Amino acid sequence: MPKVEARSVVIGTAGHIDHGKSALVMALTGTDPDRLKEEKARGITIDLGFAHAHVGGFDMAFVDVPGHERFVKNMLAGIGGIDAVLLVIAADESVMPQTREHFAICRLLQVRAGLVALTKSDLVDADTLELARLDARELVAGSPLAGAPIVRARAAGRRGCRSTGSSRCAASGPSSPAR
Repeated sequence: MPKVEARSVVIGTAGHIDHGKSALVMALTGTDPDRLKEEKARGITIDLGFAHAHVGGFDMAFVDVPGHERFVKNMLAGIGGIDAVLLVIAADESVMPQTREHFAICRLLQVRAGLVALTKSDLVDADTLELARLDARELVAGSPLAGAPIVRARAAGRRGCRSTGSSRCAASGPSSPAR
């Protein structure tokens, strides 16, 4: 039987500080992308983190970037060679300044594929979740992500997964259909 090679996809995270980029990567891959002692102590991503997973014939490599404005140069270093973006927006805060900045950088670099993850969706009511979804749709309007899926993801440490097929996933299913 011939060996089938896995297709490789490099996915970069983008989004505001504390919106759950690293936690989502860890949930999807089982690898904590925050490896530095200072990152652990401060509870924020400072430098690029890397993780990978094999899902459905794909070798998915994740580049986790810092969300703090002071580390945008590190974000730029990591996002330059990605195939797709995982735009992370916390449902309890919605689109924030670094969400906009990171997405603008992705657009400038002509990232043409990706999806939006509404993290911490289990911490908000249905109306707040819908407002975050609408804000996300507005942000990506007119971009290659305009019709991209929006998935809900639970807060770090919570269980539940249905949308990506990975048993380590934090996603709990797609949000309302795109409009």
